[in-house]
Amino acid sequence: MNRHIQFTSGAALAMLALGLAINARPAHAQPVVGGQGFKFADYHEAPHDTQMKALIEGAQAQQQADKRWLVTKAKYQTFSPTGEGELVVEAPECLFDPTHRSISSAGPLQVQTANGRFAIKGEGFVRQQTNATLLVSNRVHTTIHPDLLKPAAATPLTNRPAEVAPGMDIFSDQFEYEQTSGKGVYQGNVRVTGTNLNSTAGRLTVLLPMAEHRLQSLTAEERVVVDYEKIHATGEWAFYSADTDLIQMKGQPTWRIEQRQGSGDELIFDRTNRIFRAMGHARLQMPAAGLGAAGFLSPPGSRSVNSPAPANEVVEIQCDNYELRTDVAVFRDQVNVSDRLDGQLQGQMACGLMTLTLAGTNELGKMVAERAVVIAREDRRFTAAKAEYTATNHLLELIGSPAWQAGSREGRGDSIRVNLAREEMLVEGNAFMRLPAAEVGQAALAGSAAPTPGQTSGGAPAFAEIYSQQYLLTPATGLFHGGVRIEHPQMKWTCEELTMLSPPELGKDGRMLIAEPSVVFDLQNAQGQTLRGTGQKAVFTRRLTATLTNDLMELTGTPAVLAATNIVIRNKTIALDLSSHKLTTPGRYNFRGPLPASATNLFRPPNGS
Repeated sequence: MNRHIQFTSGAALAMLALGLAINARPAHAQPVVGGQGFKFADYHEAPHDTQMKALIEGAQAQQQADKRWLVTKAKYQTFSPTGEGELVVEAPECLFDPTHRSISSAGPLQVQTANGRFAIKGEGFVRQQTNATLLVSNRVHTTIHPDLLKPAAATPLTNRPAEVAPGMDIFSDQFEYEQTSGKGVYQGNVRVTGTNLNSTAGRLTVLLPMAEHRLQSLTAEERVVVDYEKIHATGEWAFYSADTDLIQMKGQPTWRIEQRQGSGDELIFDRTNRIFRAMGHARLQMPAAGLGAAGFLSPPGSRSVNSPAPANEVVEIQCDNYELRTDVAVFRDQVNVSDRLDGQLQGQMACGLMTLTLAGTNELGKMVAERAVVIAREDRRFTAAKAEYTATNHLLELIGSPAWQAGSREGRGDSIRVNLAREEMLVEGNAFMRLPAAEVGQAALAGSAAPTPGQTSGGAPAFAEIYSQQYLLTPATGLFHGGVRIEHPQMKWTCEELTMLSPPELGKDGRMLIAEPSVVFDLQNAQGQTLRGTGQKAVFTRRLTATLTNDLMELTGTPAVLAATNIVIRNKTIALDLSSHKLTTPGRYNFRGPLPASATNLFRPPNGS
């Protein structure tokens, strides 16, 4: 019986020992040292307590006085609860602390994810298993495989063919990685390089969760510089999202692309769709030649529109935000464009929306400005709801209640088209023009009491108004067509066509007006006397010399008729000298009514008529 009991007791002890062996937590196992090898495994918590969490191996191991092990040719691996490999750390030599589950070394190391797509080299490191952190203290170099930079969504963000994502290298003084959160922080002289991307910063944070096997984001801080393709940008903060493939920059960011530069509260690079945006207090500066400013912003006559702008002429655009694409640039909200030569303002434009279409090597093809457009150059000004400028033919078209002003002249119509190469302006539809009365002709007919040309009787500037269906203005001519009507302080005209000329032979301020056909005009002198003329054609000429101003009116028709109070004159040609108050009717004429006395100061028949 006793033997049976002892046997049974022995069997029970054996079974108990076996049970303890089976149920014991492997995490409490001691390092295994055999021959020249070293191995220690750590395990996950329940319910994955049979799954290895970390494994350190080495060629040799020597236990130190502080109970740590000096391991040579060390290899440290971590695993997920499902058994997938995560990190692999290799070092020629390291210290392993089994109590605190940590390894450390002052020497070099290599770290990579189990799939080899994320790798780190450096000098000096500490790996804490308890909080799953890795700290590399010197000469950090990280290599990110292109596959880690792919977005999570399989659907492309653009219709363009999918491109192979370039890889990325990161250099820094220090690096710390939290495996649980996937957050890695680079500090000190951070430098990022890629196929078409380079960046520097004081601090860089990456989000690379082991479970997703891909990079989610990069956040750069402190004196950030980004060089992406041809763009050079600076700021205090930058963020890159792998899902959207967007780079965002804040902290007074600025940018430069060759000779163009700008800034905004925020800069956004859309790498997939190749779009660049500036948001908030956006500014862009570029050479005037690139915007074709010689066309619609530089003063007329400053240079030929076909000649290149000088290097010291620049255009600056300020707005709330803008978007730059390969061949299109869009500027939105409170858009202000200024053209400056050696710092001196040449012209400016304001609108709510501006779209630039680029052609060739970033040269302007077309400009479309919308929403309360104002274009100003020296004393010239255009306003409209919409303005469109085409660089190839130098045409500026304005619609939507367009109006213009040039010095003391102004006008409007349903549409305005300006040929800047020829300095011509065509106004069509309900055309109107207002100009100084003296530019139309002599206001007074006779009498010392008549106001000075260009002034009202009260001394204020006098203006004439011209209405027509359309008119064309050039530096030397004005052509009015369709229901022409002139409203002048001392005269009124109606005709179908009116031509205004400034021939050099008439002097600097000389004028010639040709009205035809179906001409009707009413002239009034200072005494209120009215003279009406009708005919097929009327020609008014003002000739200026150093000592003489000569105003002549010639009326022709079949017949031409000139009528005043109690007087009617009919003839093929009737000539009026408005300066000397004389009337001439060559050949046979018809005169009805009493001969006026010279005191009437209206007109005197010429001697011998």
